[in-house]
Amino acid sequence: MTNKKKIGLFFGAGAEMGYGLPSGGKFALDIFKMPKQEDKDYFSKMINKIDLQSQIATSNWLPADFKDKRLFVFGKGNFEDIISSSLENRRNAILSFFDNFDSNVSHMLANWDIGEQDVQQSFIKKTGLGFGEKLYSQVAVLNDKFAKHSSIFSSEYFSAFLKLIEMFPKETNRISIISTCFLEFLIGSLGEDLVSDLNQQLFKKTPPKIEIFDNLANPFSLNYSATGQNGLAIVLDENDEETVKTTDTTMTIFNKLAKDILSNLYAQNLDYQSLIDSHFRYLYKPSSEWAKFTRISIFLYSVRRYIISQLGDVEEIKTQSGFYQDTNDIAEKCDIKAVGTTNYNNLISDILKQRSTIYKLNGSVDDFYDPYKNTIVPASKKDDYEGILVPLMFTQSGTKPLTSISMLRRYVDLYDNLKDCDEIEVIGFGFNGDDGHINGLFRSLIEDKDKVVYIFQHSAGTTPKSQRDYTECYQRKLRLSSSKNLKIDFIDDNRFVNGEIWYKSILD
Repeated sequence: MTNKKKIGLFFGAGAEMGYGLPSGGKFALDIFKMPKQEDKDYFSKMINKIDLQSQIATSNWLPADFKDKRLFVFGKGNFEDIISSSLENRRNAILSFFDNFDSNVSHMLANWDIGEQDVQQSFIKKTGLGFGEKLYSQVAVLNDKFAKHSSIFSSEYFSAFLKLIEMFPKETNRISIISTCFLEFLIGSLGEDLVSDLNQQLFKKTPPKIEIFDNLANPFSLNYSATGQNGLAIVLDENDEETVKTTDTTMTIFNKLAKDILSNLYAQNLDYQSLIDSHFRYLYKPSSEWAKFTRISIFLYSVRRYIISQLGDVEEIKTQSGFYQDTNDIAEKCDIKAVGTTNYNNLISDILKQRSTIYKLNGSVDDFYDPYKNTIVPASKKDDYEGILVPLMFTQSGTKPLTSISMLRRYVDLYDNLKDCDEIEVIGFGFNGDDGHINGLFRSLIEDKDKVVYIFQHSAGTTPKSQRDYTECYQRKLRLSSSKNLKIDFIDDNRFVNGEIWYKSILD
């Protein structure tokens, strides 16, 4: 009997988008938008249940009169932190969004309420102009220092917004506000780029032995008090409008279009890592900053509730086709040694027929964390637990409670299983900088254990790049000295690679 090929699988958030589940910035936007009262109430009950004579209450870990203190949640006061983090950490992606404004809009319109041609015909009917006939690239010009990113005014869609504002000023208040938000975010990103460049190149030359020139640490910074916050308020505070129809007025269509493009911009580029990181440490010392402690705790309950609500009808999802159903097909002919995931829900557990352990490296809806004892507690015990628990699921934070024994064991066990595999397949995971704890695991497998890792790169709707480009990109992300053990396959929306289902090459 021929031995079966040993396979390791690792799934990121992108693997679940085919099931209609949110990912990335959309995930963040929805959580910040949702009401928090239910989560505050649950956390309040947990606090009030604590025995005032218990160790946790008498050890000075909690502040005095903690049961009487107000509970806080993230709100508009935190918008500046979110925007500054986004502009600092995602500015290149934001600038790319504006440089490719039309292609991003076209990609969005492929799944919009009405077709792209209908949108353009509505503009033509209203203005009497051909769509794209009048552009603003010669009459709206950025400062020369920003010239390399001035293509927004050559955009047909952004020019359409400007032309509607110019021709019908009394009808376009909404479009004007959102167009201003676009420009604020563009200028903020350009400013951050310029400030970063200035701080890194303050002097053309310096005397090599005089240290005072090295002591000037980033003297320039941006004021984020207005940049991008109006746009974030629009995206978070306002309910989604009803779908538009071809019979709607041009202003109705373009108002909705502008709002959806803005939402798409934030969904792709919202970064709240610094906000979470700046609060996470207070899980361990609530007595020093009660407001931050309660904000991060209640936020995690909101994240958990959102994830569970988004899953919907699991039985219906089971009837669909997706990567998890594909894994069942792979298991019929291969020996799946390990399945790892950064996703938090139980969908993969519900679909996979093979009863092997699934290693959830970023926590899950079934994991709760006691920051006082640094232990992980199963969800089944949370309601009767005496102490403080928060859901263990971090979406971006580079700081994770990896020092708890049970979490350490997950990483070690997954690593031990993957190192025995013939191949390791990665689906929907980007190896981004805030996942360094996982990147290190894969780097060791590739360099120390000489394992080949196949990365299935989603190709639809992205700026075209070659396999070589992506290989070099992932080599940089993983900090590998060589790319010889990295294999890139382009996968489309139908999960096909070169016209065949993605896992055929595994079975072959």
